[in-house]
Amino acid sequence: MSTKKIMGDMGEALAQKYLKRRFWRIVSTNYKAQGGEIDIIGYRFGVLVFFEVKTRSNQSYGTPASAVDNKKIKNIKTAGNSFLATYCSGNKLPKYRLNGEIKYKPIRKKRIDVIEIYASENNRINHIKDFNNGEEL
Repeated sequence: MSTKKIMGDMGEALAQKYLKRRFWRIVSTNYKAQGGEIDIIGYRFGVLVFFEVKTRSNQSYGTPASAVDNKKIKNIKTAGNSFLATYCSGNKLPKYRLNGEIKYKPIRKKRIDVIEIYASENNRINHIKDFNNGEEL
């Protein structure tokens, strides 16, 4: 396994822990669709977020978020729309219960967030909300 992959996996695990501590429901991880991938899909208080996690050991090549360019945003939107079409019913997210019952949660807003992990700074986390500046998916 490459160092880059190990660093990325570590960053995603830290991001999940960070989100769970903030009461985000992790809906999916590493969701793949033709044309894109989403690191983490989370839901909280009617907001469905497609999280892109970027981990850096240093800032030689800029901040982690600087690696999220327009092409990456387009890929996240493509995968996000695939997720919505496949798993959601209109603006409702299903929540499956142990007894097989399905309860739907409303989706009032959808957005893309970036979570930066700075490994060289004791795994400092910077959560950038609404990275796509309110653009629709």
